[in-house]
Amino acid sequence: MTSSTSTKKPVSLNRIGMSSFIGTTMEWYDFFIYSTAAALVFDQLFFPSFEPLIGSILAFSTLAGGYLSRPIGAILLGHFGDKIGRKAVLVLTLVAMGASTFLIGLLPTFDTIGIAAPIILVVLRLIQGLAVGGEWGGAVLIASENAPEGKKTFYAAFAQMGSPAGLLVATFIFTLLQDIVPSEPMLSWGWRIPFLIAGLLVPIGLIIRLSVDDAPEFKEASRRAESSKMPLLKLLREGWRGLIIGTGAFLGVFATYYLLTTFVITYATKTLGMSAAVVLPANIISAVFEAGGIVLGVWLAKKITAKHVALYSAIALGLWSWPAFALMKTAVPMNLYIAVAIAMIFVGTSYGVLAGEVAELFTPTQRYTGIGLNYHLSGALGGGLAPVAATSMLAATGSTNGVVIVCVVVAVIMTVCCALLPQSKTAKVDPVAESEGAKA
Repeated sequence: MTSSTSTKKPVSLNRIGMSSFIGTTMEWYDFFIYSTAAALVFDQLFFPSFEPLIGSILAFSTLAGGYLSRPIGAILLGHFGDKIGRKAVLVLTLVAMGASTFLIGLLPTFDTIGIAAPIILVVLRLIQGLAVGGEWGGAVLIASENAPEGKKTFYAAFAQMGSPAGLLVATFIFTLLQDIVPSEPMLSWGWRIPFLIAGLLVPIGLIIRLSVDDAPEFKEASRRAESSKMPLLKLLREGWRGLIIGTGAFLGVFATYYLLTTFVITYATKTLGMSAAVVLPANIISAVFEAGGIVLGVWLAKKITAKHVALYSAIALGLWSWPAFALMKTAVPMNLYIAVAIAMIFVGTSYGVLAGEVAELFTPTQRYTGIGLNYHLSGALGGGLAPVAATSMLAATGSTNGVVIVCVVVAVIMTVCCALLPQSKTAKVDPVAESEGAKA
């Protein structure tokens, strides 16, 4: 098996890495345009009879639905990813995400069809969540498992770069629309444009996804593990420790990320009175600095190991929480940008290396389900509930002190779990696969 990985041609590896990056960028673009619309317009379009802040809470609640369905997607689609292969599931998730996003762009609002509008919106958001739940683990694994020994963290980071890239494209399009479309047409039809674009991108994504194949490592492990009929049950029985550690390791990343992107848009526009045209560039800054942090984290991993990069990043996220929100409260645009930029560097350094490290917690025929649950459970807790909790605290107290406490607590949990990650490996795949084969 080692020889099969070592004979891969660089061109093939580059194609696999780029397909992972482009595919995840498209999926995250679909997911993030919903987050941006929820912060800017969904309260007026789908919950118009409520006070602005309460409408925002309800809009974020529909946002949370997508995060809460992601672990379900990780279980359902991870099962098939571990049984029949990564590629087939990645094609399915791309179609499901593109179709649901496109339909949101066609959805009538509350003023047209009443209560049916937010209900249908929630259903489509749940489908988005299921699709992303099955997407991320496959994108990471199809890149990392095809990579040569010693470069798995590097190639896993291609999938991680899709998140800031998707956020960057989504925010750029919404910012452009804010600049060129007046507020009334924006509420009428302008907000639909980013969602409709998603449907046009699906054929491109399919061509990219169909051009790659599952890694020999997975194919060999799958052949050996014939007795593993239910990967989830085997994972819960044998890999529960990895589920706890991996979920906790990602938790601080997600909580900080979404509090400093989705929540900050609402806080800055509705509480601090800053305009959307001033606040939206903060998301562009988030994407750029997170991408830079991912590159920096992968480079540092070669110097001090990926585990230590994630550990130090978790500590930094906790320490930066209070200064970040103190800067935001000044309502000075540059202070807001600085607060977000520094936080996103630490988010990026940890996010870039964690995918490869967490994958090592599981055997090949449990990895799709395992890392998918890690990623999306932490996403549901840190990304889905954190903006709702933060907005609720803000509405109740008028202060961001409770938000800072949430950031510190999740950073402590993340720090402990990163300390429990196994030491970085460079050539340990064969023993893992053989161990899996022995169990089968």
